[in-house]
Order: sequence, then C-alpha cells, then structure tokens
Amino acid sequence: MEAQMLLIPIGVLIIAALVGLSKAKVALKIVSILSAVASAVIIYNGVLGLKTTIELKYNLFNSPSFFASLNYLVFRVDALSAFFLLILGILSLCTSVYGIEYMERYFEREDMRVYTFNYPLFILTMYLVVICWNLLWFIIFWELMTLFSQFLVAFEQRKEKAVRAAFKYFCMTKAGAEFIVLALILIILKATNFNANYSEIANVLPAYLSVHSTILYTLTFSLLVGLGVKASMVPLHSWLPDAHPEAPSNVSALLSGIMIKLPIYMMFRFFLSFFPLKPEIGIIIAIFGVLTLFFSMMYALLQEDSKRLLAFSSIDNIGYILLPMGAGIYFLASGNQLFGGIALAAALFHTMSHAFFKGLLFLTAGSVMYETGTRDLNYLGSLAKKMPLTASTALIGSLAIAGVPPLNGFVSKWMIYISTLSSPATSLFGIIAIFISAVTLGTFVKYFTAIFTKPPVKEIDAKEVPLLMSAPQLLLALLCIAFGIYPFIPLKMISQALGSIGIPLASLVVYPSLVVPRTGSYSPIIIFAFLLVSTLIVLLLIPSRGEVVPTWKTGRSEDLNISMPADAYYRDFREVFREVYTLGDASKRFVQKVAEIGRILGTKFEVFSYDLDSMLSIAMVLIVILVAVLGGVGL
Repeated sequence: MEAQMLLIPIGVLIIAALVGLSKAKVALKIVSILSAVASAVIIYNGVLGLKTTIELKYNLFNSPSFFASLNYLVFRVDALSAFFLLILGILSLCTSVYGIEYMERYFEREDMRVYTFNYPLFILTMYLVVICWNLLWFIIFWELMTLFSQFLVAFEQRKEKAVRAAFKYFCMTKAGAEFIVLALILIILKATNFNANYSEIANVLPAYLSVHSTILYTLTFSLLVGLGVKASMVPLHSWLPDAHPEAPSNVSALLSGIMIKLPIYMMFRFFLSFFPLKPEIGIIIAIFGVLTLFFSMMYALLQEDSKRLLAFSSIDNIGYILLPMGAGIYFLASGNQLFGGIALAAALFHTMSHAFFKGLLFLTAGSVMYETGTRDLNYLGSLAKKMPLTASTALIGSLAIAGVPPLNGFVSKWMIYISTLSSPATSLFGIIAIFISAVTLGTFVKYFTAIFTKPPVKEIDAKEVPLLMSAPQLLLALLCIAFGIYPFIPLKMISQALGSIGIPLASLVVYPSLVVPRTGSYSPIIIFAFLLVSTLIVLLLIPSRGEVVPTWKTGRSEDLNISMPADAYYRDFREVFREVYTLGDASKRFVQKVAEIGRILGTKFEVFSYDLDSMLSIAMVLIVILVAVLGGVGL
C-alpha cells in the first residue's frame, strides 16, 4: 500500500493537466486545488521515505536492445530522495494555494490554459525526476521538466521579453542536457553493461572509475556542465536572471525554490554515490561555488527590479550550496569524516533553507505586484502600513536569507563557515562566503526598505492580499523561524539522507540556532555569554564623549523625509569594487559574442543540412568517432 502511494500524485496531476485544457474560469481553481492535494501526498510520501525505503517496479517493454534499460520503470524513494520530496511538496503546496487568487489577475490578458495545463505537469516532472531510479528514465523526465517549465516562463506571451527569456532558458538548459546525455551514455555503455538502475550503477561504477581516471574526469566535466546550467552555476547562469522574473510569481518560487535544487540532488547521487571520492573534484566544485556566490550577489546588489534581485540572489545561494558540497567531498576524500559530514549536512540544510525563504520572498514580491502592478524598486515604497502581513513575512525572509539568527539561514551558513574554515585548503572560501553574507544583508536591506519603508515616488493605493495568498507566506515564514530555532528537526532528516548514500553524520551538539561538532572543550553558549557580558562591561566602563546635536537641515525648516531611489543604494560600493563589475561585464560580452557565433554557425548548418549527401557523410564520421571513443562496446 505504501508503494502504491507513489502513484497518487502522478494520477492527480495528470487529471489536473487535463482539466487545465478547459477554457472555463473555474479550471484555475480546480487545477490549483488538485495540485495542492498532490503536493500534500508528495509530503506524505517524503515522510514515509524517511522511515523506510519505498519501491515500485513496472515492466513496460521487453526490448533486447540498448533500450532494454527502459523496459522497467522503477520508482524508489530512499531518505535522500525523501528529503527533496519534502521540499518539493511543501513548496508546491504553498505555490498552488497562492496561485488560486494570484493567477486571477491574468484572466483578461492571457490564455490561462498555458498555465493550467503546464503547471501541474511541471510539478509532476519534478516529482518523477526525484523518485525515478533509472538514468535513462531520469533524462526523459528531466527534458520534460525543462519543456513544461519554459512554457510557464513564457506564460505572458504578448511580452516579447518573456518569450525571449523562455527561449534562452530552453536553449541553454537543453544544451546542458546534451552533456548529461553524453555522460549517461558513457556510464551505461562503458561501465554498467547497459544497466541504468541506480543500485547497479552504485555497485559497479565507483570501482570502474577508480581505475579509469580519464573517463572519471570526462564524466565529471560533462555532469558539471550539464547539471551546472540547470543549477545556474557561474558562468552558466545567464538564463536565470531573465527567466525567473518573467514567470508568474508562484512559478518563480518553484523555479528558484526547488527546480534549481534538482541538479544538486543529482550531484549528490553522482559525486557521492556513483563516483569514487576524489579531493580534486571536491575542490573544483568548491571553486565554482565560491565564484557563483561572489559574482551573483555583487550583481544582486545593483538590481532595481524586485524579482530580478531575487533571481540573482538565487544564483548566489546555489554557490552557498556548491561550496560546502565540494568542501565535503574534499574532506571525505582526505579522510576527514567529521568536517566532511558537517559540510555536506550544511549543503543539504541550505538547500532546504533557501527553498523556504526564497519561495517566501518570491511570494511577497508577487503580493506586491498583485496590489501595485509593478516590481520597480524605484517606484515602490511605504507599503508596510498597507500590507503589514506581507511586510512582516518579507522581513523574516530577508533576515533569513541574510543569515541573521535565530532564523534557518543563519544555521546553514554557520555550518558552512565552521566546516570550510576548519582547513587551510578551504578557509579562504569560507572567508569569501562570510564577506558575501554581509553583501547579502545589504542587498536585502535595499529590497525591504525600497518596498516597505522608504517614501514612494507618489502615493500608492494598496491593501493586504487575500487570505489564500497570505497563508502560504505565513507558513513559509514560520518554517524559517522553526527550523532556525529547532535545527535538530531538519538535521535529523539530513542525517538520514546522508546515511542512505553511506555517509555518516558525526555527533553534533545542537543548540537553538546553533550547531557545533562534539569536539570542543567549552560550550559555545558559555563562550557567547562571556563575549556578550564582556562587551557590555567594556561599553559601560568607557565614558561617553559624544554630544547630541540637532540634525543639520541645510538651512531648511522642513522635517527631513528622504526618498532615496533604489538605484542610489550602494553607489560608493560599486565604485570601490569597480574591477569586479568590469570583469563581470567583460564576461557578459564574451558570452554574448559566443552566442552570436553559435547563432551564425547554426544558421549556416541549417542551410548545409538541406544537402543530403553531406549530412550522411557527417553522420558516418560521427558514428566512427563514437565507436572509437566507446571502444566499440555493444554497438
């Protein structure tokens, strides 16, 4: 019976998609409710998966060929996939309920079937990516996930910007998927004798790759490119700041909250379960993590569009996940089990933390758009009194993402710092992460104050959003608080998830909002209390030499009520770090040049493709190259 529960979300979401083909207005409510029901069952399946492994197997075909791996469709939920199912279920439940009211604003402007058909299928394909236990089926569901999500990005089809963003997203992630396909073909043909089952691969592949280092590094490169594009890892990230803001806000919450985490899920499978542990692979992933968090947040600080700011911040947080993942692989490969486990636990903790606070922030940005019709930070302002619940939840999300205690973002970042700073090889990465955390605080001071506290350009008519929109915001805000104050709840799940791929989590001492290894001589509570009391004593002993003077009003008598536009925030910061932005802008121009060359070559190839003889010749050459690369195995 427990295994059959895996089928319920599939059936419910397919029914929802079929209902979504209707033009009737009520279809939106039915699709949203069915999606919420399916999400609740996904949460239930996640809870079941943490207790025991669930497996369901169907024999679909009896093909004896290369595609024999597709004969069986195997669904399996172990603790690692259960952990990601919980994130998917909670977030999709919130976005589905939120969408009931939020999406009504598009009734008169857009073809709602684009949303009501693709939204449940998007959730379905993410669900299938997590529960499938076969690499060939995985790539099928992966491609379908890209297809349905790009239709959601292009939902506002009258906006050229949205269509172009969806096209760019589809092309880049499709190109990345080809690298994954190449890796899977190499794995299946060279090492596993046509067997694409995860369990068989985990049994065979580590020993095979231990003696075939060339294939190991080829696979690592291919997977980092293929999964890195979807995860928006720098320098493969340029689709995300365009695509995520153009989607409806509840879809943006799913894209940033969970879809870009599915490559992280697969990296855990590949690099920690299928591959032998190599310190150099860990360091490479950590370097990409640092580059990602550094450059993306430096650009997030400059944004004047609320959703674009959040999109850049999503890239930054992928860096905060990749960094401890790489450090964890490095530590484990070097024999440091203690900090290896903590670093990997930090990566999973931040995966969950980011899903909740970024999902929350996208919903608050959507609520502001719902009431004001804009996401322009220069125009917005003073909405805290008119939208108090949205402002409160946005404040919690902003503090959580900035790593302010006692929220969940602080716990995961704290674990990243203590693990990366423990070794000379990764300590510089940890210092950069701490610096960027300060930049994150500045970015979200801008996000919150520009929308909710600074005086607006002109008076804005707004009120609090309906209950169906505010309740999901409230739930995600409460989770940010609860998992910050009680980190043992997610840590218990994370320990089970790591245990399912053979990585024990070392004994930890868990305090409210604080996690430390059980190796210190003194309790951190005592150390913090000592520092706090010492600081207060010093402040009391130092006599105040300050003098309170009235505010200088440049000769004017009016009260100061400064309305600083969003583009004026941190101008000095940009000047101080102008070399970083110069390098970033040069990289952007380089990528645009490469894309332009690709477009020209693609156009020439299209013309060339009409010549049948030439195409057959190219095909023969490619087959010969493929046979040479694969050693003729099984062809």
